[in-house]
Amino acid sequence: MFSFRRDSKEKNSENNKAGAKNMKNKKPESQSTKLKNVIDDEVGKPTLYSFSYRLMSKRVGFMYLRFSNLNSKLEQSMMLVPFEAYISTMAFLSMIGGFVGVVAGIIAMFLVNVEPAEFKILFPFIGGMLFSLLILGLVHMYPSMNVKSRRSKIGEELPYFIGYMATLAASGLSLENIFKTISKEESKEELINDARFIMMNMEILGVDITTAIKLMIKRSPHISYTELLEGLIATIQSGGDLREYFLSTARVQMEEKKRMLQKVIASLGIVSEMYTVLLVVFPLMGIIILSIMAIMVPTLGGLSLSSLMYLLTFLMVPLFGIMMLVMIDSMVPKR
Repeated sequence: MFSFRRDSKEKNSENNKAGAKNMKNKKPESQSTKLKNVIDDEVGKPTLYSFSYRLMSKRVGFMYLRFSNLNSKLEQSMMLVPFEAYISTMAFLSMIGGFVGVVAGIIAMFLVNVEPAEFKILFPFIGGMLFSLLILGLVHMYPSMNVKSRRSKIGEELPYFIGYMATLAASGLSLENIFKTISKEESKEELINDARFIMMNMEILGVDITTAIKLMIKRSPHISYTELLEGLIATIQSGGDLREYFLSTARVQMEEKKRMLQKVIASLGIVSEMYTVLLVVFPLMGIIILSIMAIMVPTLGGLSLSSLMYLLTFLMVPLFGIMMLVMIDSMVPKR
């Protein structure tokens, strides 16, 4: 037993000596190296926005005032991208689009025959301008498209989440704990992301719940959602009952939801009539008319009547069906 203890002590002393030797041979990390390692671990590779900002920020300052309306769109779309970085990205992608357009114009010079031939020189300039403006317009429209999508999703989620918040308030939770509970839900719904944004501002920036809600109001694209958040601030400051506020707001939202569903049902009635006309009556009448005309004339507009029947059956009817499906999908709410 004593020999075992002696062996273990000898092994520990050898390990300590080896560790001390390694520490002597190892060069101490500088503070900048440690900071770089932390940034690499937390942030990872640079994003397109950061790269574009480093490359273009000093050259696109004149665009900030021209596209100042994008700042509110970026906030309402919950795109956590600084305004200056997005403008730099827009300019950078526009330059890439212009370069691609110039290359496409040069290729078109050799493939397209134009008289007089001197006009071919303009192809690279026209292609570069068109591609550059196209990319610039698409990137400029992207936040607005996100705002519309976010507004519709919030309108669908709001009545149900208000009831959920009322249940949490009835259990005795404070408003801060209500948002914390919602933020822990494993879902990608917009209101859950907003609750995470509120908690992020409170935990990282150190603001209170009122200031965090005010920051969220600036990013709200929906009128009812803005009114809900403003009412929360008024209820907190006046010492009101959160449960009663959520319940009364939920009743109003449910009534609006019912009226909206009634309008959707009325619209679906019109769509059903269109379905009957386009996919039932029109094909039958078209086949009958073309069959009668085939007895008198073999062709119509340079096409045989049998070919027109095939086009009507296998092309127009499926296209009408797809059009009706897209229309119904856009009209029916997802929740």
